Amino acid sequence: MTSITITVDSLPVLAVLQQLMGVTTPAGMAPAMKEIGDTLVESTIRRFETGTGPDGSPWKPLKPGTVLARYRKMLGEGRSISTTSGANKGRLATSQVPSLIRPLDATGELSKNIRAQVIDGGAGVEVGTNRSFGNANASVHQFGTRDGHIPARPFLGLSGGDTTLVLDILRELLDDASRM
Repeated sequence: MTSITITVDSLPVLAVLQQLMGVTTPAGMAPAMKEIGDTLVESTIRRFETGTGPDGSPWKPLKPGTVLARYRKMLGEGRSISTTSGANKGRLATSQVPSLIRPLDATGELSKNIRAQVIDGGAGVEVGTNRSFGNANASVHQFGTRDGHIPARPFLGLSGGDTTLVLDILRELLDDASRM
């Protein structure tokens, strides 16, 4: 299995973590790390719905050939793609369009397999997936291919809003630990 690591070095987050190390143990941090992981999983899944990276930039749209290939695949699987018969025969139902045109959403499998895992007894949290999809693993979608055939569409990482949420969780733990 291939492993890719993206490290987030947010100075405000690191400063609060440094303070926490002086007042609690990794085991004491585990519940906060779980909450951070759950929060980041939700945020990552929302990126698939909005088609944006952690920095807020939109993902590059699919190439027309990719959309056509998805359309043909739906036809080949015998799926009904018409809203009605007659004049509208062959037109896509509105509910089917997103899976054809949204990047990283052909099957929904990638977004359904984002997970968080508390590591090192509570000292940290990892968010990601170990799944492969079609001919590409998740890292290809995150970073793109060297030849540019598949553009990078980052879905993992911390947005500004994520950083704020993480800081709120850590500061609450710091406040609780300081009162003890």
